[in-house]
Amino acid sequence: MIAQQNDDWRPAPADCPVDLVVDGELFQVTVRADGGYSSKWTSGPNPGYGFGSSGPRVAWQSDDGLPPAPLPLPLPTIRDHRESIREFLSNINPETGYLD
Repeated sequence: MIAQQNDDWRPAPADCPVDLVVDGELFQVTVRADGGYSSKWTSGPNPGYGFGSSGPRVAWQSDDGLPPAPLPLPLPTIRDHRESIREFLSNINPETGYLD
């Protein structure tokens, strides 16, 4: 589905894939259960090319050595995904369609 939702929407794995049009380019965003995501450039010149992000990691130190209760880390918003995609596109070599 092409995301027509509010930029503050935080797609979850069950909502994916989400299609986003950014600066005239189509990307397919898939959020994973660990909070990471992949963004595939479906309108780009190189099939399957794109980028991803790993899920957030939390470090802790406790006297008993046990981890704290899981922290609810927010998933990226549509705005966050658009910003990441714009950053990716700004680093693409127009002659090759790949990152420089």
